[in-house]
Amino acid sequence: MTLIDVLTTRQAEGWMSALEKCALYDFYHLPAYHALAEEQGEGVAHLFLYREGDYQIALPLLLRDLDGLWSVPSPTPGLRDATSVYGYAGPVCSHPAVPEEVVRHFQTALRGWLRDLRVVNVFSRLHPLLPQRNLLAGLGDFVVSETVSIDLTFSPAAQRSRIRRSYREDINRLRRKGVTCVEDVEGSYLEETCRIYHETMRRVGAAEQYFFPLSYFERLREQLGARLRVFVCLWEGKAVCAGLFVACNGILQYHLGATIDDALHLSPMKLLMDEVRLWATGQGLRILHLGGGITSSPDDPLLYFKRGFSDRTHEFAAWRWIVISEAHQRLCEEKARWNEQQDLQPTVAHYFPAYRCPCVPQRVSAAARRYT
Repeated sequence: MTLIDVLTTRQAEGWMSALEKCALYDFYHLPAYHALAEEQGEGVAHLFLYREGDYQIALPLLLRDLDGLWSVPSPTPGLRDATSVYGYAGPVCSHPAVPEEVVRHFQTALRGWLRDLRVVNVFSRLHPLLPQRNLLAGLGDFVVSETVSIDLTFSPAAQRSRIRRSYREDINRLRRKGVTCVEDVEGSYLEETCRIYHETMRRVGAAEQYFFPLSYFERLREQLGARLRVFVCLWEGKAVCAGLFVACNGILQYHLGATIDDALHLSPMKLLMDEVRLWATGQGLRILHLGGGITSSPDDPLLYFKRGFSDRTHEFAAWRWIVISEAHQRLCEEKARWNEQQDLQPTVAHYFPAYRCPCVPQRVSAAARRYT
């Protein structure tokens, strides 16, 4: 028997029931996390749920309206596109291996669902630790980079031996200086964490979408409850860096982190990461996933920083699929004409979908566009 359903966050109980039938999922798949994305205006969350016999495949997506996207009414109103929540989502399934025939049936159903909803294209960050690409193979393409994780099943000493030698020396130096790391169980440092995060985003020239307000941090704590763990490094009584981590099914995800400008010379995040890996090991978690870089380049400085804590890497794929090609092409052409009329240029050469690429005036230099 084949069952097809599309759930929203208003059906959170059914959404969670579907996830609990899957072999493995992460907090990025939770209805509560998708509800938070909706609150932030990122789109309307849908869980596309396909069931055939004993097999189940579930794919969460955020659907976004395209009408008036760049101040011009669309000649074809009612179109949408789809994306994933901030982080690593993608499809999850009931079994470690799903028969090819079931995968084909799921893909056919998904194409039909999206066309019925007038979804032009899909962009989704996939989960580096879950087997997902085989469920989507043949639907669009993948842009692959890498992420870093720490295997917490190793002993703390074995984990430490895989940390870059200079980092171990820096961590020892930080402890000698009196820098400490505490877990913010009561949320006392949440406002300070938000301030530090904004300071970091300004420093790296991040796009506006990454300046999460204090309400986001507060709602994240409310929605995720005990899954969310906040750690703060203190030096001379002052919070100098902070990190938000989320635990789910044995995986601890490094969600957000930041350091104040005045403490960059200390590099306190190294101590924070070391303390968190020890805490997570003590909690019986299996993996501390640090994530990837800002770009897909293997020379990305953030990726280099994270690789200093572990030599264990994973393939990270961004999935791009054009569902209605003629509408996708028309939107891209319309946006290119609009950019030309407004003397604008895209900030990223191969952004997907191209019509959503942030733009800047032609006179802005490449260096100023680096982190958009």
